[in-house]
Amino acid sequence: MEENKKTHYFLKLFLITIISLLFIELTFKVIAFKNIFGLELVRIFIFSISASLIVAFISSLFKRRLSKIIVSIFIFFTGFYALLQLTFNNLLGNYMSLNASSGGGLARVVSQIPEFIKSIRFEYLILFIPFIVVLFIFIKCKYLLIYEKPKALPTVIIIISIVVSELLGTLAVNLSIFEDKNQIKSNKDLYRAPTLLSLSLKQFGTLKFFERDLIYMFNPSDGYTLQVDDKVDEEPDIEEDFKRYIDDTELKQLSESETNDTIKQLHEYFLNQPVTPKNEYTGYFKDKNLVLIMVEAFDLIAINEELTPTLYMMTKEGWYFDNYYTPKYSCTTGESEYIAETSIIPSSTVCTPNTYIDNDYTTSIFNLFENSGYYTSSYHSWTDEFYNRSKLHPNMGSELYMDFNDLDMTMPYGWPLDTEMFNNSYKYYSDKDKFFTFYITSSTHFPYDYDTTVTRKHWDKVKNTNYPDVVKRYLAKAIELDESVKLLMDKLEADGKLDDTVIVMFGDHHPLKMSLKYLDEYSSIDRYEDFNMDRLPFMIYNSATDGKVVEKTSSTFDILPTLANLFDLDYDPRYYMGVDVFSEDETIVIFTNGSWITDKALYDSTTNSYKALNGELDQSYIDAINKKVNDKFYVSDKILTLDYFKYRFKAH
Repeated sequence: MEENKKTHYFLKLFLITIISLLFIELTFKVIAFKNIFGLELVRIFIFSISASLIVAFISSLFKRRLSKIIVSIFIFFTGFYALLQLTFNNLLGNYMSLNASSGGGLARVVSQIPEFIKSIRFEYLILFIPFIVVLFIFIKCKYLLIYEKPKALPTVIIIISIVVSELLGTLAVNLSIFEDKNQIKSNKDLYRAPTLLSLSLKQFGTLKFFERDLIYMFNPSDGYTLQVDDKVDEEPDIEEDFKRYIDDTELKQLSESETNDTIKQLHEYFLNQPVTPKNEYTGYFKDKNLVLIMVEAFDLIAINEELTPTLYMMTKEGWYFDNYYTPKYSCTTGESEYIAETSIIPSSTVCTPNTYIDNDYTTSIFNLFENSGYYTSSYHSWTDEFYNRSKLHPNMGSELYMDFNDLDMTMPYGWPLDTEMFNNSYKYYSDKDKFFTFYITSSTHFPYDYDTTVTRKHWDKVKNTNYPDVVKRYLAKAIELDESVKLLMDKLEADGKLDDTVIVMFGDHHPLKMSLKYLDEYSSIDRYEDFNMDRLPFMIYNSATDGKVVEKTSSTFDILPTLANLFDLDYDPRYYMGVDVFSEDETIVIFTNGSWITDKALYDSTTNSYKALNGELDQSYIDAINKKVNDKFYVSDKILTLDYFKYRFKAH
């Protein structure tokens, strides 16, 4: 009986594998990107055929028990990896790279396994249907696969088919017909360097992305060629008082003597960037103190006139930035903080603040203030469990860094109290002539689906409101934040320092693990529209300054250069990926997948589509901003991987 069924052994293995793989790839595509059809589908189909041919061929070399195990493991792994990607994105707002996992991203997930498991949506389990079906077939249909010894001619045909499918896949990567004209990065560049994670997953599918990500991990390549434009010789008409003079003598000498082509190219890039002039806001807060606060999960719904009156007051009496965005990168909190401290685009393939902890940070916000005579210090209400701030902050120029243990804080159920951090830290900087203080809060951190120390403390204030419980818990945590800022203001006022202190607040990301429907329902804007999920509060408050609304588009990248200008620090604006919001320079919000927003347009890299926000646009504008964004990604990557500022400022 077996002898009669001994036929098409390889073909059956191939059909089982290809059907399973295509089901997983298409399911992932629908869940992740809300569509099936697109130019990339042809490429994913070819890659799936190639992978299935390889797996079926390897399996066909063994007898049926082992071949079933090989196919089953492959199908399970592919479905499991797709589920991991979707869950990671659901939990942290972006996809994962093997490189980022090894650089600290995995440690964060492991430490929050219960939250990670809770982030698995029911629809993600559909990805295991092929594995379950195949397992059932292999167990019940005993005679479906009967081993037949490989023969020379079929084996040659199979090998040729594998080679041909790989060549077709390569063509599909390189041919322009499979590329949208608005695509921010070519498929060829993405294939060599899959650093725009969501875009790479969309273009290549989960399995090929895993392969390319693994290869890039051990053999990183640029995937992009930087073309340095010549500097315009004719200077714009600028009033003498607003001219910003930068002495480029040293940089030009470094460029001329540099033997490393890439470092020389970076020297030339910065030399050819325009120098942002001064403006009417230059030195507006000169010699005042600055308290910069990065708020955990700081969302628009945290601003509530009745429940968080201090935050509400700051939006009305301070400078409120109405079109401010916080792009999420691979290590959400750590990299939002890193952007505010350096205005460098983090790498999407590693956890940047952990991987590049020893780099030269001459241009960091800590060093700028320290060089201007400020006492610099920083405080966080947790340990170095996720990010090694106790090493990173001093390396960036913080004279004192204190965390949960240093501040002798009370161990909470959940996350610590912000009021305790502000209260316990104030004495360490308040007696200084001029201080720059950086806080990283934690009280508003998830979970929002069960009570913690913070929610229990403020539950009586929210329990009778008409919000769902998950929102009540978030607002209870926001009350803790509000009271901590009020405590700080009261201390400053008692010491006669409030008028001479500027308080700046921004968020690291929206509340993770909270359904967008709640954020949308209780926000004044449509959070489903465009990139409004990442539209968060940003405010600059000084009790002696009148309030106003700043409508210019801005992001975390613009915080450092804006503050540097407001405090008239000695800085070179060319070394930052953001710009001073009060200058005439165009601001660009840059997202981890290559999407961007300016005052004129919004570009979505996952759909290769753009939307005019102010007047009509032509293709040349989209192309020009795409180039700028690509250049900034490349330059930031080289600043990090080559430790560029070590070469730039080696004489200092």
